[in-house]
Amino acid sequence: MKTVVIVGAGMGGLATAARLANAGYEVAVFEARPQVGGRIGELRRDGYRFDTGPTLLMMLEPLERLFADLNRRVEDYLDLALIDPSYRVYFGDGTVFDSTPNIARMVREIARKISPNEVPGYLRLMADLSAMYHAVVPAFVRRQYDSLADLFTPYQVGLLLRHRLLSNLWRRVGRYVRDPRLQMLFSFQTMYLGLSPKDALWVYGVLTYMESGEGVWYPRGGMHRLPEAVARIAQEEGARIYLNQRVQEVLIEDGRAVGVRLASGEVLKADYVVINADAPTAYRELLPPTPYAKREFRNSCSALMFYIGYTEPLPHQLHHNVYFSRDFEANLRELFVENRVPSDPSFYTCLSNRTDPADAPAGCENLYVLVPVPNLTGENARAAAPRVLETVIQRVGLKRERMQFVETLTPHEWQAMGLWQGAAFGIAHTFFQSTAFRPSVQTPFRNAYLVGASTQPGNGIPMTLISAELVAQRILGTWGRKA
Repeated sequence: MKTVVIVGAGMGGLATAARLANAGYEVAVFEARPQVGGRIGELRRDGYRFDTGPTLLMMLEPLERLFADLNRRVEDYLDLALIDPSYRVYFGDGTVFDSTPNIARMVREIARKISPNEVPGYLRLMADLSAMYHAVVPAFVRRQYDSLADLFTPYQVGLLLRHRLLSNLWRRVGRYVRDPRLQMLFSFQTMYLGLSPKDALWVYGVLTYMESGEGVWYPRGGMHRLPEAVARIAQEEGARIYLNQRVQEVLIEDGRAVGVRLASGEVLKADYVVINADAPTAYRELLPPTPYAKREFRNSCSALMFYIGYTEPLPHQLHHNVYFSRDFEANLRELFVENRVPSDPSFYTCLSNRTDPADAPAGCENLYVLVPVPNLTGENARAAAPRVLETVIQRVGLKRERMQFVETLTPHEWQAMGLWQGAAFGIAHTFFQSTAFRPSVQTPFRNAYLVGASTQPGNGIPMTLISAELVAQRILGTWGRKA
């Protein structure tokens, strides 16, 4: 029986463990923290429960494929709820807009809150994004890359030209909808990747389609139920998961992975090693020196987080809420060009107790706040946290005396979790850090692989699950075979 050691129990590591254990491999997962899930963590305090990282799930297909490949049904492990409206948007001019995947209601909302003249452009945008999404995912995302030649096949070049994938997202959206509020609404999703919509390629409009076309989902009980479910399946298949066990290094002999050394000094031999850690961290801290260890990856921005126990109802808040800066373009410039904490930041709030009432005591709210800020190469977000919190208090309309507690997480804490430079979203999705240019799941060492957000195909839960597919294909030798 072939043995596999997986370093890290994030979604990528757990999905890889489940797939390989199902294929008959002996799998052991070592996680440095006391819980599985990586960035998909949770916080409990004084009767409140918070998701600490991602709070929504889009693009269900990779999750459904994982369960189907392992002969499981999603509904036996997870209760997924469609959140509709997807979120409430507070624009800087005072407009309040409810975004929904229901096209009929969205048409009415645009006509009523923005202008009836914008409706045809919205419908054309959704149609074009849908066509691009269904072409791009199989051709560029769920794909193994060994060289640039794998990226520029005649078919892919044809798609690139037909859909103009390399054009600018911000300007292209502006050709469908003229109102600046809608331009923001249909492009800000790239900030889920820590990427400015003004710098993003048109291909990342697929995020808008995932959200507006396929909807925003939430597993009842919290996002942490996702990694718990995948961990449960991995264990049912025979994988062993060890928490509070940090891997010190991956052992390489003659250019091949042969095992790992734990922080305790214990050496564990293995036929394969899969590293579910941020790629820059993996190359700098876990693997022997290579050019990748010196590569200056361009990282995403980071996130300043506030988890607030609030002792009064906030009836104007939905499950998900987006607050746009009064000057969104200045916000983007300060964050992504000047590398400083925005003076008037855009931010996101989540109240999961809207869907799971038990997440907060009766009459209270579990208010999660995410503010995009520079990573540790920029202005110190920890020092700016009091000022940013004051902005949140004013815009959301909070009362200080009703704030039972505030837990804060800064880029310093993201770095402590293993994210290079505290970049909460991993390495940035620039052109030269996407598709074939992004770190491959195959490291320069035989039988040593990467899985996760900073490797191919990219950031986010669906992409991480696809990354696990790619790793499993490499190890099982099924890459290139027809399903």
